[in-house]
Amino acid sequence: MRILGEEVLRENRFNYEIIVAERSGPVLYSAQELYFGPLQLQERSPAFLAKWQRLLRLKQRTLSHFARARQGVPEEKVQELTQQVGWISELLAQEG
Repeated sequence: MRILGEEVLRENRFNYEIIVAERSGPVLYSAQELYFGPLQLQERSPAFLAKWQRLLRLKQRTLSHFARARQGVPEEKVQELTQQVGWISELLAQEG
């Protein structure tokens, strides 16, 4: 599938992601392109940036809760969340 269009809409505290795609031959996207959306990653609309600013705060809060958790959180989950926080921080730093 090849992605032709992407848009992030925010309505009543909810984010909606609209993706238009077409069947095609294999298309290779990087892990970050799959996470953020390849076209949104290039366009970086205000709604897109606001969404990731909110998600960064939530993911950072979750990581701090993991650190204080009485029961161990699977290391794989911590690493995944840490990687996501890094990607989002890098994305937002480029806008600064």
